Parts: sequence; structure tokens; C-alpha cells
Amino acid sequence: MRINFLVPGLAISGGNRIIFEYANRLGARGHAVTIVAPTEWPGPAPRRSPRQRLAALGRYLLANRRVAWFDLDVALKIVPSLAERHVPDADVTIATYWRTAEAQAQYGPRKGVPVYFIQGYEIWGGPREEVEATYRGSTIKFAVSSWLKRLLRDRFDQNPVGPMVQGVNFEQFHHEARAINDPPRIGMLYRDTTWRGTTEGLHAVELVRKKYPRVRLVMFGQGWPWIEAPADVEYHHDPPQHELRKIYGSCDIWINPSWHEGLPLPPMEAMACRCAVVTTNVGTEDYLVPGETALVVPPRDAEAIADAILTLLDDRRRLQAVAEAGHRHIRTFTWERAVLGFERALEDVVRARR
Repeated sequence: MRINFLVPGLAISGGNRIIFEYANRLGARGHAVTIVAPTEWPGPAPRRSPRQRLAALGRYLLANRRVAWFDLDVALKIVPSLAERHVPDADVTIATYWRTAEAQAQYGPRKGVPVYFIQGYEIWGGPREEVEATYRGSTIKFAVSSWLKRLLRDRFDQNPVGPMVQGVNFEQFHHEARAINDPPRIGMLYRDTTWRGTTEGLHAVELVRKKYPRVRLVMFGQGWPWIEAPADVEYHHDPPQHELRKIYGSCDIWINPSWHEGLPLPPMEAMACRCAVVTTNVGTEDYLVPGETALVVPPRDAEAIADAILTLLDDRRRLQAVAEAGHRHIRTFTWERAVLGFERALEDVVRARR
């Protein structure tokens, strides 16, 4: 098949990592895959002079002529916009973000079957009514998780394919069995968007430190934390991809405090690196067993996160048992399985349109 993936940009993100993994692995299976990225963020164009537009294009091409943070093995096409005339002809074209779905809706049949791969409820990314309009369209939807599938079915009267649960790259994310650190180390991804729950995560660690004051907090992220964090936080700023395994592997517990996510990737990677995971019950039901492979709590509840962490710190045998059970379970989520399912789904929709 000739497959296009429409992406809004090439910046590092969990969503792009998943898309690029699918692209590489579909390419390795003999498909002609192209990543299509616009020189400007898709959406209403800002008013700029010709000189300003040329300068912006030059800056983008300089920064995005390749994906520096990921080894992309398929074609990358940088285009002025996601207008139909700039997109290669294909058997299937896959939108990956609500703005790319808006562009895709204008394409004719030469771009192939339109598929909308939904990895999150993206009302954080634009006007709610515009985002939700893309979910109501007639395009075939792929949902990354069961909760997104339910959301699309119940709120938007859709029948998406899925859940399309991604795999974990076990060549990158792995760790040998180890003793619990003294003092214990708790890890968390730093994001400055409210719905990522960073504030609740930090408050939970503060509560835990009332009983275990020596606990270390470890974080990584792309920006410098503006949300108040402990003075002794071990913060890894924009670490290279090959360093993530070491960061996860240095922690005993990994917390995911998000309010909502499609299917969060860091808990999967942390489980692969033998961390005991404490996570909110948002998008994780497809890859964990509550109370066995991870401890699950409601979102926006710092006290519940803290109580779950304390449950593990008070019983170190249980901490190790959860970490090992999580590791064994997540090892079944291979990319080989994920890409075969994705490929079959694409073949089915292409065959149905012929």
C-alpha cells in the first residue's frame, strides 16, 4: 500500500513517536510510507509579509529537514501546507491531529481512503467546537484506546476501529531486576499543561515526604519547570532518547497523574524498565491490571496518588511484586503485534472502498 501520515509538525512528542514507529515498521513490511509535514502549523494562516513568510520557511526547513530525535527510515515530505496539491497520491491517507483532519476532509479520491487516527481528546489543542467537528465527520476513525473508542461512540455517534494499542520498543526500554533504592526514587514526566496533572503529582510527593522525607523526586521534560518543584528535584532537561531508559531504570516508582490522555506512553516504558507504576485511570485500562500490574487512582486527586505511593513504600515486597508483574505483563505489548493489527485494519478499509 501507499500510505501517507499527515502530521502537524516534527517536534518530539509521544504522539509523533508512535506515528513514526508505525511508519517505520509498515515501511519495513514493504509498504510505501510517506510522512507529510507542513512548514507552518496547520490552521488559519497568520498575516505576514512575503519576507516574513520566506524567513519563517527558512527557519522551519533548517530545523525540520530531518527528524533529529528519531531514526526515520521512510520518506519525509516537507510541504508549504497540507493542501491537497502538496500531498502525494496514495491508497490511504492518515490524519493524526484534528487540524490535519480538517485538511484531509478536503481531499479527493486520489489521496486514497481517509483514515483519522485519534490518539487523544484534543480539545486542549484548539476551539472545542472545531476539534469536536472533526470527530463527527464521516472519515473512518481509528481509536488508540478503549476509553477514546467509547467517547467517540457515546458522544459523537461514531464506530471507530480499535483499540489500536501501540507496542513498546524493548530494544530501547528494558532494565535488569534490581534492589529498591535507599532512599527510594519516584519518577514523573514534567509537562506544564494543567491537564497533565503535574501540580497534583508534585503535591502527592510533598504528602509522601511527610512520612518518608528522604524520598527523591526524578523528572524529565522538554521545558524548564515553572510549576513549583522541590529544591532537590533531579531534573533531566530534554534528555536524548537513549537516556530515557536510564532515567526510568533509576526509579522505583513511576507516577502518571494526567487528568485525561488517549493512551499514555510513559507508564508503559516505565513498566518495561521495572518501575512500579501509580497512574490515574485515564487511557491505561488497555495495558494494565489494576492492583496487580499497577496501582490505579482517580484523576485530580493528589491524596489518592500519595496513598498509593505510600502503600508501596510501606510494603517493599509489594512494591517489587507490582514492578515485576508490570514488567512481565507489558512485555506482551510488542510492536510486532501492534503493527500487524494496524496493517490489517488499513487493508480492511482499503479493500472495503474498492
